[in-house]
Amino acid sequence: VPVSILSNPTTMTRSDVTRLKDLGAEIFTVALDAATPDIFDRTRGKGVSSPHSWAKYWEILEDARDIFGAEKFGAHIIVGMGETEYDVLSLVQRLRDMGGHSHMFCFFPEKGSLMDHLPATPRDQWRRVQLGRYMIDYCDRRVEDMTFDGEGRVTDFGVPSGELDAVINSGIAFRTSGCPGKVREDISACDRPYGDSPPSDIASYPFQPAEADIRRIRHQLGREEPGKPYVEGEELDTV
Repeated sequence: VPVSILSNPTTMTRSDVTRLKDLGAEIFTVALDAATPDIFDRTRGKGVSSPHSWAKYWEILEDARDIFGAEKFGAHIIVGMGETEYDVLSLVQRLRDMGGHSHMFCFFPEKGSLMDHLPATPRDQWRRVQLGRYMIDYCDRRVEDMTFDGEGRVTDFGVPSGELDAVINSGIAFRTSGCPGKVREDISACDRPYGDSPPSDIASYPFQPAEADIRRIRHQLGREEPGKPYVEGEELDTV
């Protein structure tokens, strides 16, 4: 059975990472969550009286790169905690340049948590980041090729329209991201059903999106195809 590690870098050393590899772990991940040092400090570090630090998390990520090797390490990132789309996609690029992958989650306020007063990530923002992350991780595209507006939102993915439409229509970019599956590395073995959204407003699809789901995704991206308008709620009629 493949074993993946989701680590707590604060309590770890390089020798701990080596030991986990020696014991048979195949993939090592770090729950970085925040896309910037400031957000990390506010939500995971000093801002919540925690010992966690951005520098220590990256130290262990670099150890994982050295010990587990390319394609065998990565980081969890939560989108929608105050970062810009440029911030998060730059982080995705940094991980990819190291040889790792990003496993993304859409922020969803959980009742009773310290952040339950915050809004869920807007779906247009989430879809653009999902698409950008997929292009960087699996299509050999770079964040430097993308165009962003003054508020850090993606306005152009830097690829021909036909290529972008093909990626959108495949639906894979919008599925749950995580450890690679057996059939395709870009389809996660970990589907986490409705782990970051309610079933009525799916953020990360734990299944292959159907045609109605794709129309909804395209509507959220502002890229509806001519003659194929999205009808509100139509994807629920197929459930």
